[in-house]
Amino acid sequence: MAYNSHESQMMQKGLFALSWPIFIDLSMHFFSMVINTAMVSSLSLKAVAELNLGSQMFQLAFVIFNFINIGVCVVTAQALGNGNKSIVRRVIHMSLGINIVIGFLIASFGCFGSSIICDIMNIPDDIYDSSKLYLSILSVCFIAEAVNLCCSAILRGCGATRDPMYINVSGNILIIFLNYLFLFGSFGAPKLGIYGVALSVVISRFLSIGFLYYLMLKRTGVKIVYRYIFVLKKKILSQLMSIGLPGAGENLTWQLQFLFMTSVVGTFGTIALATQGIYFQMCGVIMLFSISVALGTEILVSHHVGSMNLKMADRQLMHSVKIGIVITSILAVNIPIWLGTAVFSIFTDDPEVFAYAKPIFYVSVVMEVGRILNIIIINSLRAVGDTRFPMYMAILSMWGVSVPVGCFLGIYMQMGLLGVWIGFCADECSRGLIMLARWKSKAWVSRAVKYYKKNYAKLKTA
Repeated sequence: MAYNSHESQMMQKGLFALSWPIFIDLSMHFFSMVINTAMVSSLSLKAVAELNLGSQMFQLAFVIFNFINIGVCVVTAQALGNGNKSIVRRVIHMSLGINIVIGFLIASFGCFGSSIICDIMNIPDDIYDSSKLYLSILSVCFIAEAVNLCCSAILRGCGATRDPMYINVSGNILIIFLNYLFLFGSFGAPKLGIYGVALSVVISRFLSIGFLYYLMLKRTGVKIVYRYIFVLKKKILSQLMSIGLPGAGENLTWQLQFLFMTSVVGTFGTIALATQGIYFQMCGVIMLFSISVALGTEILVSHHVGSMNLKMADRQLMHSVKIGIVITSILAVNIPIWLGTAVFSIFTDDPEVFAYAKPIFYVSVVMEVGRILNIIIINSLRAVGDTRFPMYMAILSMWGVSVPVGCFLGIYMQMGLLGVWIGFCADECSRGLIMLARWKSKAWVSRAVKYYKKNYAKLKTA
């Protein structure tokens, strides 16, 4: 498929056409954990708590892989907007090699460092050994996940957002079937309990590699020269990292502070930890909508930056923010408050869990509105080259607002889990307003011009 075809298709696609497949795609990544939790809950509440560490590490690995893949998607879209074919070829080769290496390192750490991770996370003694083994098995899939996310990022950058969606829908269907086999020992398969769940994810992720890799080659028209996969080009690597490192650094900061606060929740007991795991997954549904709109906006803004049309970039961002706030407000009111009890009943009927969760439902109404501002605007700032400001504010706000407020209310004021989530809410709302002020100030315009001159103005004929 020719690159000019990609460019014309990209410009014809609107936010909705790009975002809804991303929403389904991300939902499949997310719901693989939800599905696992729902199926495991039929065993016991203790089994749900045993999955929590693996789920958190899966999310952390996802963030680490995005150190490179955030930049991959943005640079691919910018290069297509600029009509630069050589950059796209180089990005594909380098990103595959880097993701293979990172995936192997993270998988090795998860497998051989599981005891250290359990100690850091204050995993209760009654689920320590089972949580450790579950994490060790699950970590094998991180190698496949790194490559899958790389191929997905390239496809999104080309505007082919439906391809990853189809693969991940199929992958989740496979996970449900394999869970049925290995979790319960159906059809004569060995009954492995929660370890069968980990095995199901590993099998599904590795099978997805072949399909996503094939689609990436088909959509981009790039022929892979394998000896170039581990060859690094300094200028392209610098371009990827200038976007990916600050962007993923912001995401990593969020994940680390969430892991830290989860370790605090671990001191409240197994019930509080299980409630945290279930509630986070419910909030994830709302967060997935925010992320999908943000990524769709990021692709369009990146394309406009590649063609140096900053007025269109500004118009697109503000349009996305308005849509995001309206729909997120509706979701934040209806999902936690009206559907929260019904969602929790899927996982447990323990009245103590409902008592822990109910007051947090109301916190989410405020928190999710602040979060949508953060996610959409930060992604667009990244697309225009203004990457450091969001990262610095993330570090300052998460560790200067979320953690202190959460620890003070949760521990000192003895509010427990509710206090922790009020801390999360304070961070999201304050930072969201700061990000909006940053964009409206137009401080990003000079950075976008500088970024374009450095990376594309002299490469137009490359």
